[in-house]
Amino acid sequence: MSNEEMRKPRQPGELGFCLAMLLFSLTALYLSYRISGFSSWSSAGSVPLGATLVMSVSALMIVFKELSKPAPELRSGKTLARSFYEVVFPARHIIFVLVLIAYMFLLEPLGFIASSFFYLVAASLVLGERRYAHMIIANVISLAVVYLVFQTAFSVVLPEGFVERMFR
Repeated sequence: MSNEEMRKPRQPGELGFCLAMLLFSLTALYLSYRISGFSSWSSAGSVPLGATLVMSVSALMIVFKELSKPAPELRSGKTLARSFYEVVFPARHIIFVLVLIAYMFLLEPLGFIASSFFYLVAASLVLGERRYAHMIIANVISLAVVYLVFQTAFSVVLPEGFVERMFR
């Protein structure tokens, strides 16, 4: 890492995120060890154990690197928590998550096609799309391709709604 990167302060919440990733990696390491321990190179847990060991060591190195950086610079009148939420959870992200949750709840009652179409339109609007005709056409084509691939190639049973019943 260059000297310029070392002098650059951390972003709000960056160290906390790195510590959370370290905790996740160590938990995954423990759980992968519980699969079969390290009884042999070809045991069921050897690949997960190796992967989570690499994750844990990498996360630990990242935490030490972040600890060597200066603390985040805060604008006057802003707390660390407020700065964190402004950087990590801007309003657009919160709205996008709410749209995704609504999609999950509408999938069963409306069916795959209708709920997915509404989700794609809402997600496109949240992300800033303003060419409405282009958005509708692209969403219909994308949805048709996904539906056909999952129904024919993969034989996946998708939730059925009023649109699917109209074409039976």
